[in-house]
Order: sequence, then C-alpha cells, then structure tokens
Amino acid sequence: MASEESSPPRATVQDGAIVLSGRITERITGGLMDAWLRMGKTREVVLDFSGADGLDVSGLNALITLHEQAKAEGGVLRALHLSPAFRDVFRAACIDGAIIPEPAEPAGGEDIGPAGRPWAAPVGTLRVEAVPPGAISRNVDGFGAAGPVQGFGRLWHKTYRMRLAGVDAGPREVIKALKDGFPGFQPAQNRFYLPPEGIVPGAVVLINAMTPAGPLYTGVRVLYADDESFTFITPQGHPEAGWVSFDACEEDGVTIARVQGFARASDPLYELAFELAGSRVQERIWRHVLLSLGRHFGIRGYVSTEKSCVGDDYQWERAGNLRYNAQIRSLGYFLMSLAGY
Repeated sequence: MASEESSPPRATVQDGAIVLSGRITERITGGLMDAWLRMGKTREVVLDFSGADGLDVSGLNALITLHEQAKAEGGVLRALHLSPAFRDVFRAACIDGAIIPEPAEPAGGEDIGPAGRPWAAPVGTLRVEAVPPGAISRNVDGFGAAGPVQGFGRLWHKTYRMRLAGVDAGPREVIKALKDGFPGFQPAQNRFYLPPEGIVPGAVVLINAMTPAGPLYTGVRVLYADDESFTFITPQGHPEAGWVSFDACEEDGVTIARVQGFARASDPLYELAFELAGSRVQERIWRHVLLSLGRHFGIRGYVSTEKSCVGDDYQWERAGNLRYNAQIRSLGYFLMSLAGY
C-alpha cells in the first residue's frame, strides 16, 4: 500500500472487457464497479490486465469486491494478459480460483518474479522454520493459506484509523515502529511471535491467544510488506479467512495510522462466534494496537472504525472448513497437555 504509484489506476470498457491500467489500488474500486454496471452485469466478466503495471493489497480488495458482486448475479471473473508476477500474487493471495487466469498457463512475457519485491512468493503449505522460545506451534505448519475466497461467512471490510496529531514522524517511521514493536502493542491475551527476520514477505508469525472460548494456537503469513505497509494472510483453521493490513499515510500534514481487515469467518462455528461476541473482541484488539502505537509516540489518540459488508452470503460449500478449526484443535491439545499426554 505504498503511496508511490507509477500511474493512476483506471478501468475502462473496451471490446466487451474491462481494461485495467496503471497501478491497481483502492482508488480503482469505484471505476471498476461502474465499468461492470456499464457492461450490463454480464455472466462472464473479462478483466484485461495488459495495461496494469502493479497492484497492492487494497487493489486485491477492489478485485474481490467485484468478484462478490458478480457472484451474487451468477457471474464469474476471468483475467486476460496476466504477467507471471501477477499470477504469483494471485496464487499467494489464494484468489486465482475467484479470478480465473486465461489461458490457464503463462504465455510468455517478462517474468519479473517475486524476489526482492513486496509480495510473498506463492507456496503450497506454510512452514514454521523455527519455533521461538515460549511459543506453541500448532495449526500452522503444513496448513495452506486461506484468503477471503476460501472462507464461509459474510465478507467484511473493516477500517480502524488514528490520527497521530503532534507526532513528528512520517508514514515510514510509523510503520517501522509498528513492525519492530508489534508483539508489544498487543493486548495481554494475545502473544505474537515474530521470526528472526521480522515482518518481511513470506515470514510466518505464530499466535498464541486466550479467547472467550479458550486457548487459540494459530498464526499468519506475511503476504505483503514494504516501507509504508504490511499485510498478514491467515492459514486454514484461523478464526477468519482473509487478510489484515497495516499502513500509514499523510493527510493535511498529519500522519494517519490504519488497520484494515478484509476477511470472513472461516467456518459456520466461527461465524456464530463472531455474531455472539467475536467481532467486538476483534475490534477491541485492533483499537488496542493503534492506541498502543500512539502511546509509543507519546500521544493519547482516538480510533475511528468503519465497516461494510462486502459479501452477505454464506459459502456453504466451505462448511467443511470445520475440520481445520484451530479453536477446537487448540482446546483438544490444551486438555491433552493437562492430562499429561
């Protein structure tokens, strides 16, 4: 979500396709939806990426928002002229099943690859290379990543914002502080264990938390990281399927810190839990993180919250995600450890 863009994003209708150009960010959302409406909500929506020269996580949010709208109308999205780098991003974010690349295999073009770039490389399963002292590594190693497409419940986009008024620190300094101090900014019931390399693309972060339903052992993978933002994607069995992004920008001379969640409950049990209490618990966590960041810079801030339902259907074909449920698995492991097994 870096503020630097090679060119403004655009979505235009040409020859029965939506042609995307520039760097795909959240700024394309309105134009993308307008283009889809001008096409008459066709059953097959073709996205032409020939003019796209990059994207960030907010751009993925825009694409998934279109997918949700098209799906509600019985439509599907197909992508033309995806570069190898775009294909890697789609695979790493687990959205290649929602936006189907055509042709199925890369057809030439420059392969700039993920190396040295802000996106993590695609992997089949997550791997925990080393378990930090004191951490419990469960429900991560050997599990696949799960984005918004792979979840069960309604899809929510939640944004938490805090103005760092009076703080003499720009977006890069704020994100560096957040990366370096991330475990310490968490509430007491949440423990994040960073790997030695820190928050870098592809790194796996273990999470040991105490929830109203008991202990939870899970983790996240760093999907994207640059100097002004970073994003975690969840593994199978995590309470949510999707990602959470942290970024900073400048507005009217004041640095703004944000947390953005773009996710849905992983399975029916988690959806019920979020309805009862989980959503409020989650919102308190991210407000706590931002307020802790503010205290780090010597201010008492105020966190505003905005949320919208991007997709209001239940993906019943994903109900089988229950077999990965990390809350159930964690409770079983906890009880077995108490019994001495």
